[in-house]
Amino acid sequence: MIEPVYIMLPLIALAAFVLKAATGFGPAIVVIALGSLLMAPQEVIATSSILDMTAGALLLLMDRPRGKLGFWLALSAAIVSGAVIGGLLIITIPERWFDWIFAVAIFVLGVWFIFGRGRTADNGGLVDELPSRCDAADLGMTFFGGFCGGLFGISGPPILWQFGRKFAKHAFRQTLIPIFFAAALARTVTYASTGLVTGQVLLYVLAALPGLLLGIYLGNKVFFRLSETWFNRVAGVVLIVVAIQLVF
Repeated sequence: MIEPVYIMLPLIALAAFVLKAATGFGPAIVVIALGSLLMAPQEVIATSSILDMTAGALLLLMDRPRGKLGFWLALSAAIVSGAVIGGLLIITIPERWFDWIFAVAIFVLGVWFIFGRGRTADNGGLVDELPSRCDAADLGMTFFGGFCGGLFGISGPPILWQFGRKFAKHAFRQTLIPIFFAAALARTVTYASTGLVTGQVLLYVLAALPGLLLGIYLGNKVFFRLSETWFNRVAGVVLIVVAIQLVF
């Protein structure tokens, strides 16, 4: 008999990577929140990291960023260094803390989607042209996001807040995809070095791949067709529901 985790993982990956392709972020939130109901916390974090790395590579091929190399390299260095430090510390966090940490982070992000990013999505102040260089706040929040991602598997909240209030839809996604790919790659290498990438984790990754591929395909179509404002509102409600489910 097939274990429920192998049936649910493709569906979880489908939802997670529709969100990833449509916005440039979010898969770890869905994979970790729902996967933690089926898998051990450290296993789900390692699985999520490998899947995020795979999806990031695919999206880079589909929507190759042009120019602004210095901007992305600086942010990638910041998120990678944070991810490595957080990834090395992951084994020090008691497992009983994981659900509460994830729930709080996911709930806050969901509220921000509805009342923050959701409101500013149509703001004429958001720009769709990336700068040639990043500032100290960009680097600091990106490093902090990488640290959170390495330690808890979720790097999004500080990075999304920093760049979500600055960039319009396309520039926002083109900022996130390269730096989140770099972070996922760094986390995966770090987790492998600490023994978290096991044969069981690789089986979980293989089970989730069909959902990932379909999610990337559908999410990329959503990116060009769905209203950013409404998508953010729906995503915010979903995230809040997931956070409440984790607690109760």
